Amino acid sequence: KGNALQYIGYYRSDMREKANSRKFVEDNMEKALREGQFVMYLQPKYSISGNHIVGTEALARWNHPERGLISPACFIPAFEENGFVVKLDQYIWEQACKAIRNWIDQGIPPLPVSVNVSRRHLKDGTFVDVLDALVDKYQIPKGYLEIEITETIDENQSAEYIQRLGEHGYRLLMDDFGSGYSSLNMLKDTPFDVIKID
Repeated sequence: KGNALQYIGYYRSDMREKANSRKFVEDNMEKALREGQFVMYLQPKYSISGNHIVGTEALARWNHPERGLISPACFIPAFEENGFVVKLDQYIWEQACKAIRNWIDQGIPPLPVSVNVSRRHLKDGTFVDVLDALVDKYQIPKGYLEIEITETIDENQSAEYIQRLGEHGYRLLMDDFGSGYSSLNMLKDTPFDVIKID
């Protein structure tokens, strides 16, 4: 199974562990979202020449009440496959907007926060309206919410939605440049502001 070059496969104990792990993730994901078990971590972006932090990237972590911190490698692939990543992304977008609003309210100079947009969103252009609604809800300048899109997305419809993001005033980052299907045509046809080289 899963390998067209071999006709038989041998059962290994790690297969059961993987199946159990996947079942745990899917059985608990909705409850985890409701209870706020997903936490936004901010990874700083540091300017070596300027010697200061110039922005942050929002990362999703799962802090389970019994299992503790669960690695994204254990849940993100399952979420991308089953579609739950759409809900998780939107939750993290809102946490990012809340953080920016909180900095502004406290008089702390805000930093741009970059958030991920998964492939799932790029099959349905309504995600741009969701982003706009969050920016309006928290009354933050769009320049502080940056949008990261992986370079492996290269469908024509996706390019149209990426173009729309740029037209709506978002700063666009191409993530993992050079790691997948490339890329120069996509750069030519879409208004990316920043390239993150893999």
